[in-house]
Amino acid sequence: MSSRRRVVTAVVVLAVVVGGGLAGFRYVERPEKAVAANGPDPAQTVEIIRTDLSQAKEVSGQLGYGGSSTVKSHATGTITWLPKANTAMTRGDVLYRVDNKPVTLFYGSTPLFRTIGKPATPPATPPPAKPPANDKPLTGPDIRVVKENLTALGFLSKTTTDKLTPATTKAIKEWQKSLDLEPTGVIDPTTVVVLPGAVRVDSLKAALGDPAATDLLGVTATDKVVTLPFDADDAAGIKAGARVKLALPNGKDTTGTIRIVGTDATPPPDGDNPADGDKKPQLTATITLDQQSASKGVDTGPVQVTVPGPTRKGVLVVPVAALLALREGGYAVQVVNGTTTSLVGVQTGMFADGNVEITGTGLQAGLKVVTTS
Repeated sequence: MSSRRRVVTAVVVLAVVVGGGLAGFRYVERPEKAVAANGPDPAQTVEIIRTDLSQAKEVSGQLGYGGSSTVKSHATGTITWLPKANTAMTRGDVLYRVDNKPVTLFYGSTPLFRTIGKPATPPATPPPAKPPANDKPLTGPDIRVVKENLTALGFLSKTTTDKLTPATTKAIKEWQKSLDLEPTGVIDPTTVVVLPGAVRVDSLKAALGDPAATDLLGVTATDKVVTLPFDADDAAGIKAGARVKLALPNGKDTTGTIRIVGTDATPPPDGDNPADGDKKPQLTATITLDQQSASKGVDTGPVQVTVPGPTRKGVLVVPVAALLALREGGYAVQVVNGTTTSLVGVQTGMFADGNVEITGTGLQAGLKVVTTS
């Protein structure tokens, strides 16, 4: 048999790491044409296809309501009412009661840190000739918080300043009446809890009859989120604003958006499994669901998150196992021509999911190439 017709003289399996997996390569001399004795085995051939190739990766997350924060009371007295766990609380709702008096939820970024308003005083006898010259109205961010909430609740027509005006005092009285409180026009800061928005009661930290000045409630956001831990050295594609695909524990698929990516790495988790020694420091991302209704019926559970990666659209693709490593360097594929095969040199592009993008002379979708099993 001549050297031009001889078959491959050696086969060496090379283990090459591609995208986190192992792929087999055959190391061959380049013949002009290789003949199969009885034609190539159909079970060992695949078609070149034209498709999109992506380096998106799947990672595991956890469905829940995100981190919990604590509501603490500074009032004196006794706790006489608490909400049930898993209850949603919105602006104007009563969070708890102290000595049977309601403590109400307001939205804002500044807590009330002083008494809002002035208690009524009986008229002086004889009345002063004129009011004090320095009797200025209260102003400040806490006043604006009160006015914005009274406006949102319908007790004040509008909020234009951060001053405590007679109209504000009147609105406070109307709001107090709605809570069956004495309409004093004065707000004790211990009777209002200011939070950034609506909350869900996650846990009760106190019981009825306890002193009020203590931690009372654990609260979370009302919308479910996905918490995504990932290796600190493998953050590709995990960035704020990125869109992801979510496979929820109730069997439904939806999409989400990465909103927060943490920057404080935590140590690898401890464990008895020897494989835990390979674990790396972790960062955590928070993902909001584009459709909250998709998670109906389940509050917590594992979520499969598909994080986007680079994509090549409409390229020729074969399994990595179809590549032949040539002795003189580079790669080829073994194209089936009836009962014979021929090697065609290729340039490789993106590797993903055990497949590889290829380009080469005469290659097109539908051609069959030899691959390993």
